[in-house]
Amino acid sequence: MENSRNPGFFAVAVGVALSVLFALLGITTVLPGRVGFGLAGVCLLVSALIYITYTRGNPVSKTGFGTLLFIMALGLIMPILFVNQQQVQADQTSAQYDLTLRRGAAIFAQYCATCHGFQGQGIDGPKLNNNADVNTLSDDDLTRIISGGIPGDPTNPGKLAMPAWLNTFGGSLTEEDIGYLVSFIRSSDPSYLATKGLPNVNGFSYVLGSLSNPTQIAQYHEQEKGGSKPPANQFTDDTGKKQVNLQIMNMVGGAQPWGFSPQNVIISMGTTVTWTNVSNAPHTVVTRPGTTPPQTFQSDSLNQGSGTFSFTFTKAGDYPYYCSIHPGMLAWAEVK
Repeated sequence: MENSRNPGFFAVAVGVALSVLFALLGITTVLPGRVGFGLAGVCLLVSALIYITYTRGNPVSKTGFGTLLFIMALGLIMPILFVNQQQVQADQTSAQYDLTLRRGAAIFAQYCATCHGFQGQGIDGPKLNNNADVNTLSDDDLTRIISGGIPGDPTNPGKLAMPAWLNTFGGSLTEEDIGYLVSFIRSSDPSYLATKGLPNVNGFSYVLGSLSNPTQIAQYHEQEKGGSKPPANQFTDDTGKKQVNLQIMNMVGGAQPWGFSPQNVIISMGTTVTWTNVSNAPHTVVTRPGTTPPQTFQSDSLNQGSGTFSFTFTKAGDYPYYCSIHPGMLAWAEVK
């Protein structure tokens, strides 16, 4: 009868019940697993502490066992709380970084994708998605470039290749917006993420989810496939020729300072095409990424004013190509 009235037995029953409850909460992820199981262990220790306190007849024994179990309980719960706090902070940092990338993706889609492509592959502007040259720039460099723009024609300082985007200079973006863009562009560089200890997430994967305009969504998927073929009236018909000469030249009045001329050609199978760079900048001739033409080609850098590259098309098909130095320079060869 005396034992049945002992509060120690009641404490053990409650402790076991609570430990089972916390363990279930940990298993079902209502609580983080480490917290749920940790609290379950603490409940068992505390119930044992109460039980011993009420079952030991010797006050010295009660005090000794109680103190020991109390220290054990603290020794268990403190590391759990410390580790959990660290994990909470890490989760908050990761969530904040993810939000930064999503905001950057939305800003990029609205203001930058027209020139740089929805996947950052480059159209009229350079590639930004894990571009080795861009990756060498510092965060301050990127901030300064986006804020103040990029000069275009050296003989006309007022003509910019990219406008100034910071609202202080007449642009549409705040300093915070530009900070989002810098983090967004940086996320495409795995080595940068590793150095900074950031999650390995490429913000360009969030661009599609930021789009709500059906036209933009369609453009995104077109660019994903390497772009749509230009209409027939934009092709120069050079079928029947064994040798076709194209030029890479300075362009006037367009968004891109240079271009292929003619830009799109129709040729016969077996034709050799020679590109001559007569512009004031180096260029390359490369089949576009993301496409699967019957043959692929890639030139070395062609020196300005004299560089040439030749390729013989021996298989029929469509050949979209571009300049890898200036990805906005797009062209197309249709081989019959």
